[in-house]
Amino acid sequence: MRQAIIATVASPVIGSIEDYAWEAIFHYVKDIPLSDPALGRSKLLYDAVNVVTKTGWSLKSLQLNNLTIGNTFLFVIQRADIIKKAEQLGFPGLTEHSSPQELGTAIIQHWNDKIIMSQSLQGVVNSYEGILLKTIRGNKYIYVEYLLNPLDPTTFSWAWTVDRKTGINGVGLQGSVAGKTELVWYKNQKQLFKARTIPLEAVCINIERIRLKPENYVNTIIAALQDQINKDSPNDDPG
Repeated sequence: MRQAIIATVASPVIGSIEDYAWEAIFHYVKDIPLSDPALGRSKLLYDAVNVVTKTGWSLKSLQLNNLTIGNTFLFVIQRADIIKKAEQLGFPGLTEHSSPQELGTAIIQHWNDKIIMSQSLQGVVNSYEGILLKTIRGNKYIYVEYLLNPLDPTTFSWAWTVDRKTGINGVGLQGSVAGKTELVWYKNQKQLFKARTIPLEAVCINIERIRLKPENYVNTIIAALQDQINKDSPNDDPG
């Protein structure tokens, strides 16, 4: 992974490892075939799937100021418009004024449906989140992996955040387990965030960020492409 990161950030046309760049690195490291994004991107949960082991990863890359072990961070996992989909989720009559617990149960139902559907359609049995954390300078990275399975709604307690200035309910609905915030849903953007903590077993990668000059990069890539074309093309038969 370290070598793949060094090679990626060396490119003068890539500013930071994000989205498809991270997916490409991950597929390279795991030796999984990578599809061309020009052929279309799936909206299913798993960005990488090993069809042999039936293992799937939902991939994220996040820039953080604090990459210390034990630091907790939040990231978006889904757009969850539970009000619009209330009847479909089995919560007819649900509104933003419904009880926090009912809203929270609908949120978890919405998320669990996504996991279960994607596992079925993508043939995933072993389910994970694979997250690359990075600094803005691009010289320090941490890879963290978490199990990703449907949540148990009975373990969550839900409450609206409180505006510090007005003392009234805020726009964020927090779902906590044993007093620790695990999920946050914002009613305005309908976005669902998950909280994760950097574990002791996280893989830490430090690199010296060296960028290729544009002319060196272009010449190297063109030469590599030509070499690949020559190797993939059948030899001419002089007879």
